[in-house]
This record gives sequence, C-alpha cells and structure tokens, in this order.
Amino acid sequence: MNKRVEKLRQESLNTQPYISIQRASLVTEAYKEYNGTVSIPVLRALTFQHVLENKSICIGEGELIVGERGEHPLATPTFPELCCHSLEDLEMINNRKKIPFTVSKEVKNIQKEKIIPYWENRSIRSRIFKEMTPEWKDCYAAGVFTEFMEQRAPGHTVADDKIYHKGFSDFIQDIEKNIQNLDFLNDPGAYDKQEELKAMLICAKAIIRFAERYAEKAL
Repeated sequence: MNKRVEKLRQESLNTQPYISIQRASLVTEAYKEYNGTVSIPVLRALTFQHVLENKSICIGEGELIVGERGEHPLATPTFPELCCHSLEDLEMINNRKKIPFTVSKEVKNIQKEKIIPYWENRSIRSRIFKEMTPEWKDCYAAGVFTEFMEQRAPGHTVADDKIYHKGFSDFIQDIEKNIQNLDFLNDPGAYDKQEELKAMLICAKAIIRFAERYAEKAL
C-alpha cells in the first residue's frame, strides 16, 4: 500500500460518520415543486436530476476515484421518501454505542421543520405499514421479524453487458428513437411507455451533467 492510499485509508478510518440532511432537503424541494404535475416516473426522474444538479461535489486530496454520498467523506444521507425518521430515531442514531452517526442540532431542526411535516404520512414505509394487519404489526413490534429494507432502497444493479459498449449519449439516442417509434393509435400502453422513456431521458442527461460537475470541480 503506497503512502497516498494509506493516507486516504486512515482518513476514512478516523472520520466520524454523520447524518447529512442535504439529500433529504433536495428531494423534498423537488417533490413540493413537481408532485401532482407530472407522471410518477417523470417525478422521480426530476427529483434525481435536482439532486445531481445541486448536491455538493467532494474530491478529496489524493483521490483518483471520486464520488461521495454526501458533502464530505462519511456524510450519510437519508431517504425520507422511503422512511421518514422521527426525532427519536435521530437521537438513537446519535447516541447508540455501536456505529453511531453524529446528528447535529441543525440536522434535527431541518428534519423537524421541513422533512417530517412533508414526508411523515407520504413515505413508502408509512403507506405500507397502514396496509398491514394488526397481527403483522404485533409480530413486528415484538421483534419476531424485522424489515431491513424499510429504511433504505436496494442499491444493487446488474447493469448487464450494455455498459461495456455504450455511453450515456448512446443511451439517449436509443431512448429518443424508442419515443419516436411509439404507436399511440394501436398500443394502449404507449402513454405509460412514453413516461418511462421520458424519465430515462431525464436521468441519462442528469448523469452526464453530474459527471461534468465533477470535471469542473477537478479543474
């Protein structure tokens, strides 16, 4: 291990993880602006775009492979659209003995004043729990089982063979071609396909712009 890698490793080991409220704030802003005015796929794509256009770019000294979830190393974002944490959750995360995440007073205030009022009854977790039976809730409360995915989204992707042969500009061309070939007269699902393709187009362009932001930061 060379000195550069050792330095980066030690910085990672010595840095205290903390909760970042930046992503939650950006997602909330986007949903407040677009929800109810566009289709669900496009809403999620515009939210993704808003995050990538506005999240802080972090490039550490000595890094050759870049990319952080938050503003700084070990800044950990939350996902209020999936699970809206209560203030009690944040206290527990801050104070627990094993793998605590520091939660600042500012984060708690933003969670209380901005995130919880919007997401408390809109998050996927909240909506799912409302549909579960009393028996299921009793088992859950008793610890018979837990649901790991209730507080996060799947982060895995297969990506398949396309990523080795095409860039996002190629994907954009493919998406635009598929939009042009939609048959609204004979295909009942054409509108839904259009909305999915529009969302893909927004996301592909957002990813390109995100990469450009990193390049601009590096220069």
